[in-house]
Amino acid sequence: MDYDVIILGAGAGGYLAALHLAKKKKKVLIIEKEKFGGECLNYGCIPSKALIELSENIFYLKNMPGMTLDYKLNMKDWQAWKDSMIKKITGGAEGACKASGATVLYGEGKIVNKNTVNVDGKNYTADYLILDTGSVPVKIKGIDDVYYNREILAIDHIPETLVVIGGGYIGIEMGTAFRKLGSDVYIVEMKDRILPEVDEYLSRAVDKRLRDLGIKILTSSRVLGVKKNKNYTVKIENSGDIIAETVLMAVGRMPNTQGYGLENLNLEMDGRFIKTDQHKRTSVDNVYAIGDVSGMPMLAHKAFYDAYVASENILGNDTVVDYKSMPMVVYTDPEIAFTGKTTDKYKQIPAMANPRTLTMNQQDGFFRVYYNDDGTISGAGIAAPRSSEIIAEIGLAVESGLTLDDMFMTVHPHPTVSEGIKDACEND
Repeated sequence: MDYDVIILGAGAGGYLAALHLAKKKKKVLIIEKEKFGGECLNYGCIPSKALIELSENIFYLKNMPGMTLDYKLNMKDWQAWKDSMIKKITGGAEGACKASGATVLYGEGKIVNKNTVNVDGKNYTADYLILDTGSVPVKIKGIDDVYYNREILAIDHIPETLVVIGGGYIGIEMGTAFRKLGSDVYIVEMKDRILPEVDEYLSRAVDKRLRDLGIKILTSSRVLGVKKNKNYTVKIENSGDIIAETVLMAVGRMPNTQGYGLENLNLEMDGRFIKTDQHKRTSVDNVYAIGDVSGMPMLAHKAFYDAYVASENILGNDTVVDYKSMPMVVYTDPEIAFTGKTTDKYKQIPAMANPRTLTMNQQDGFFRVYYNDDGTISGAGIAAPRSSEIIAEIGLAVESGLTLDDMFMTVHPHPTVSEGIKDACEND
């Protein structure tokens, strides 16, 4: 064999698997047809958070008591900075892989059989394959010439009016950001509430805040069509038309399984996803699948985790996935984060009871911690600024079997948002 492991796709999971395996002295080839780092680093989580940070900073200054802000935003200059920042991250990731001994090959990889991948007419063989082909946006038949995540994150101006089709993670994050940057924003969701994939108490908090910001939210609403002339005309069932400068399609993503020769493996599927076991092994014993292509949730940190599990099994260890404390975050207003499982027992305090949130001129939201009959922490839902930075503490508590008392008696620095978790755990 030419290599110990061939990895198809240099996305979040793929490059981490390459790095981990190469550090363990495995001979690794990682194949990428577009850009190193995949969707997350180049077109998703990294550039979107940069845009959100821009919008939050401007909004924070504009709304701080005593502040008068006169500013001019040059989006072309900002986009140039964003692109240079992404190059630093992707360049660092690729450089680390190469420095560890992995070989990086650009081209379209097509699977010939379970040990062979063809790239531009040349075959490469390996004992193991790891599939990290990612996901692509869901497109609605008949709706063309609209923006998707790649296009909206490369926009060189702030649209006067933005219609977001889809009230999930991507739609809510982008709608919030552009509203804070000055756009008139509509969010159209087919289901009866925004963020239908999260618990209702969290989505309800976001819905209220976004409406307060002036976002028009249309739930239980179906888009019948989109036409583009000078502007877009978005036809909504039972709600008339919306005229908008820009339309963002954000109705979800689906696993990217086309064009890689996967049919030559005859893999067992789980709907559109490649089915894997608890070791991230597919129905073909030497082939592993990680990240978006292998199942929900479609998150970069889930892909990182999958990559480690698959790599450890290739190295001969019996490592299995356990998603029970997988953190989820929506970078909106208030920022929400959750992990673990809900129970009928929980403790909650309002965000305004946390001094640090008040210093940030934010008071919407709450800290909610769920627990079991024996007092062990089972999960949490947080709606507060910087919740993404503290939710992992709950994940560790769940994994370690910590109790409410354990959390409350752990000294947290003051003043910090993290104190909200501690204070929510106090005995009545």
